[in-house]
Amino acid sequence: MSIFSKIIHNGEFIAREQAVMPVYAPALVGALGVYETILARRGRYIALEEHLTRLFASASGAKLNLDVDIAQLKQWCYLLLAANHPEGLVRVLVMDLGHPAADIFLYQMTYEPPSAEDYVRGTRVILYHGERALPPVKSFNTLVPGLARKAAREAGAHDALLVDRNGYITEGSNCNVFAVMDGTLFAPPSDMILEGTVMNRVIRLAEELAIPFQRRLLALSEVPQWQEAFLTSTRRGVLPIRQVGEHKLGEPGPITRRLREAYLAWEESVLTSVAL
Repeated sequence: MSIFSKIIHNGEFIAREQAVMPVYAPALVGALGVYETILARRGRYIALEEHLTRLFASASGAKLNLDVDIAQLKQWCYLLLAANHPEGLVRVLVMDLGHPAADIFLYQMTYEPPSAEDYVRGTRVILYHGERALPPVKSFNTLVPGLARKAAREAGAHDALLVDRNGYITEGSNCNVFAVMDGTLFAPPSDMILEGTVMNRVIRLAEELAIPFQRRLLALSEVPQWQEAFLTSTRRGVLPIRQVGEHKLGEPGPITRRLREAYLAWEESVLTSVAL
């Protein structure tokens, strides 16, 4: 991914080389910062309100003081698209740089989704033992997910599923995970994970499609019983999994396909009906 040249700091455009922080900033040494990554297509955002609502919730969980509201942040988000490009991933950073209110940076990256083959055949994930601190807060403390992604790359896999100290699968390195067993869709309890905007949308779509859904612990020992599985995230949408560790699932199953199609239809409706 490459970074576009226009960056916003507290509502003002700055040069890319000015987007820096001191080495002693609490955001760096204490991981006192939170962030969101939001998909923009055709000059419009997908789930902007949901992302910014979660950003404010994360900021509250990290005890960060914001002196802006969601409406103002929305305005900055659209100013950034207008200055850079109508498509890409926009990252909003809220960080403690030692000032009375948190500093806010927005920058935009190019966007490259998984390959078409990954959606047709599914992708492979490995298992990584580790867990994030304060899972419901999307914070700068991303050491464990970063190590998990590194392990996945070294193994030639798409991503890694985190396994906590009690032997339960919680989430991917930067995505959520769903599993299907005996015709029922399962996801981990909400207090164990960072709930993504795509995850929440998929749960609503499952209800609309009358697909049975339950939240419960996903034991590592149950993986051989998984008949289908998929990842959800801003960049991926609904991405089928064909293999978890050594367990092979094969090509996407019926529930995965239905939810992916429904999500794509919903996203298209957003892009064609939302007025700027």
